[in-house]
Amino acid sequence: MIKTTTIPEAWEVAYKIADTGEYELDKDSQERAGYPIYRAKESYYSRICDLGCRLEVVKADGTSTNIWIEPQEPTAEEPAHYGDALAEKIRETKTDFSEISHFDKFVLDRGYKYKTEGELKAAYDRAWRASHNILITLEDFLAETEKKPDEPAADTYEALVRFVEEKKLQPRDVMEYAHFRWCLNRPEAVVAYQTERDKWTVNDCDTEITEEQAKVKVCEEWGFEASRVNIIGTPYYDATDWQFIRFNCAGIAWLWHKESLSQVWE
Repeated sequence: MIKTTTIPEAWEVAYKIADTGEYELDKDSQERAGYPIYRAKESYYSRICDLGCRLEVVKADGTSTNIWIEPQEPTAEEPAHYGDALAEKIRETKTDFSEISHFDKFVLDRGYKYKTEGELKAAYDRAWRASHNILITLEDFLAETEKKPDEPAADTYEALVRFVEEKKLQPRDVMEYAHFRWCLNRPEAVVAYQTERDKWTVNDCDTEITEEQAKVKVCEEWGFEASRVNIIGTPYYDATDWQFIRFNCAGIAWLWHKESLSQVWE
């Protein structure tokens, strides 16, 4: 039995003692068991069970280890702004910032956003799970975006999850949409096209433009003949390095996305 004080710490320990570093949520097993079960991509019998107060790591040979999560009681009154105070403490006590922990880096980068210890640790937990390619929940997504369940962001999350299930997005990518506020007010903008044999490109731009505007921009940027360009679907354009425009020209399907022009597999 191993004891930890935070959820991220428990997951870090779990990954260290597990058979492999790549796990993904097994929804069928979760429905049967009633709690999340993450299975190794390389071994069906290697799994991590999230039981709330503990993680159970089961290896392919059947051996298991329980990692208990026992939060410490606060020993002092929490400062007026916990994130700022902790970041300042890190700056005062650390001399070599190239060797600080992932948690300390997170605090230095984003601690200013979180007034309480609970808010900061919850945010780090979301970021840590996403960095290990574990899909964040709807509640996590809304907390990260500071949106409510009845707002369009909830529909954006559902659209992203569908693409994760279809292998068009990685679970970690969902956190990117939350963190950078992509398509939160336009879930219908979350569309995807296959641009390589094993790659799908998913839209992260939500500023609509007209077909005529899109045609002009495509021709100006790539030199296509306007009379031969046919815009497909809704074109989106924020800047020269941020757009999502699907079009056909001379019988060839194209996608212009983030300064790149790719042929679309159809």
